[in-house]
Amino acid sequence: MYITEVKEKVEQILEQRNGVEIYFVLKKNESRIVRSVNIADELDTSDTTSEEMLNGFVTVIENTFSSYNDSDEVLKLSSADERKNALYYYDLDELPEEMEMMKKVLSNSNELEIFSFTEDSLDEIVALITVIGNDEHRIVLYKQQYPISLLKRDKYMLTPVPHLNRLKKVESDILRIDFNFQFCLLENVIYVSDIDKMEKICSFHTLITNEARKSIEKISLVDILENVEVLEDELENVTFARKLTRVYKDSKVLGKVPNKTIVEFTKKHSYFQKNPIKSNGEKFVLDTKKSKEAFIKLMNDDFLKSELTNYEYESLAKNDTQAGV
Repeated sequence: MYITEVKEKVEQILEQRNGVEIYFVLKKNESRIVRSVNIADELDTSDTTSEEMLNGFVTVIENTFSSYNDSDEVLKLSSADERKNALYYYDLDELPEEMEMMKKVLSNSNELEIFSFTEDSLDEIVALITVIGNDEHRIVLYKQQYPISLLKRDKYMLTPVPHLNRLKKVESDILRIDFNFQFCLLENVIYVSDIDKMEKICSFHTLITNEARKSIEKISLVDILENVEVLEDELENVTFARKLTRVYKDSKVLGKVPNKTIVEFTKKHSYFQKNPIKSNGEKFVLDTKKSKEAFIKLMNDDFLKSELTNYEYESLAKNDTQAGV
């Protein structure tokens, strides 16, 4: 799928929108629950809160998607590389709790309790879920809400009273909201624009570690390593685990190229002159952190050779020009 296709879907939803729904994600003890939020008085025609929030989110959505090139592909999250300003779709087998809650809002919005100032508290809010669209087509946004966004009344704050030309003490907490979001749900697909923030927000480490272990199992079956168990030592490193996940999801090498051919490749390519991996002819032995990283690059085929100059390059990002062939 290309960016332009996603943009068209988003534009259609925004053009046909008929309102905005806001939900708070609350942290109570160790559990997270979702509450629907009343943000406007329907009987008060002068209350523009709902309209202003809708316009604020719409502007950010438009700016976010307009920053991508129409001709770029939407990339698989499992194959994420070092490129910047890329849009990814979530393709891992398990969903983080935060993303599950977005789907829950769409399917069970009428069953959710309303946020109550007598039973709930603003300082329990950890995220906002926003729904924009109509009954048929909607986009759902997830936004992390940080403690700094809540101005507590225990700090002495003043607010102007223009008609009396004076200041008075603020008697209630104030919740600040900006309209940025970290990921969104559109037609049952979750799109991520900032992987680093997504990893920090979501319970992602456990999920990516589980996916990485599937790569280790696959590597073990191919029998290309003498000591495959050493890869487990690096799974605490999310970046390494994500790269390892690409092996399971998208490797063009593992199980497709004979082991002996792979070993011979490392003897010839310039990258492995500086980053050697020990071998016995048919299997590798990973005895350093550097050799583990080099092995993962090898399994992900992160090397290019120019047909024009014959120069060999290390590839930080690449598109498959034969996709669909």
